Amino acid sequence: MNPQIFGWQHLTFLAIFIVISVISLYFIKRYAKSTKTQDIIVRCVGVLLFACILWNRISIAIRNGNALILIPDTFCGLSSLVLSLAVIFGKRNNNVLHFVLYVAFVGDLLTLCYPDFIGQNISFFYGATISGLLHHATGLYLCILLYLVHWFTPTYKKWPNLVIGFMAYITFGTFLIHVLNFGSAFYINSPILGGTPLTVWVIAPVFGVGYALYMVALELLRRRKKREKQVSFDQIIKIIKSEP
Repeated sequence: MNPQIFGWQHLTFLAIFIVISVISLYFIKRYAKSTKTQDIIVRCVGVLLFACILWNRISIAIRNGNALILIPDTFCGLSSLVLSLAVIFGKRNNNVLHFVLYVAFVGDLLTLCYPDFIGQNISFFYGATISGLLHHATGLYLCILLYLVHWFTPTYKKWPNLVIGFMAYITFGTFLIHVLNFGSAFYINSPILGGTPLTVWVIAPVFGVGYALYMVALELLRRRKKREKQVSFDQIIKIIKSEP
């Protein structure tokens, strides 16, 4: 029987991933205090992500007997590639992260919860299956790690990056479809799940609204913390001045 979504193989993989992630992130946050150490850890995870997405694309290309499929044609696949390169060669908080991290986080989280490719072979360790799960898991882990060690700081001021990045993905997808004859790419002409209307033209507006709500909530939280700090500082000054 082929592996199934929420079957024992899927749930075991998720459990192992969660345990490893929680433990390792705890120790990184507690002991990796220097910028140099954090950079080394981040870039090592970036290299691991690059290896996982490369393995995945090679596996899919072999399965389909088409070398062109080495080129990522999904948001998750391309985001894993771009994210890995952005941390391997880029600086902290570089502009690429202000698009790709959001796409990678949402895509990887949803895919790990609902990996529709998990039953493509009787073996859970079939190359295209296990590498697909690993590149999504590593991508999600890297997104959390970047935020945890302040390699990435979200801000509404970088919203144009999201628009530019989206346009770049859609342009690339159009090129794959009309020039390289891909049947589909980036859900431009087919839904993410068969039998649903969830093409990119539906997903993108929903994603945009979610992004806006997240930024509003984040900004309100930051302003609240800033006011609380100011109040605390003012109270200290008053106490000092009131002392005889």
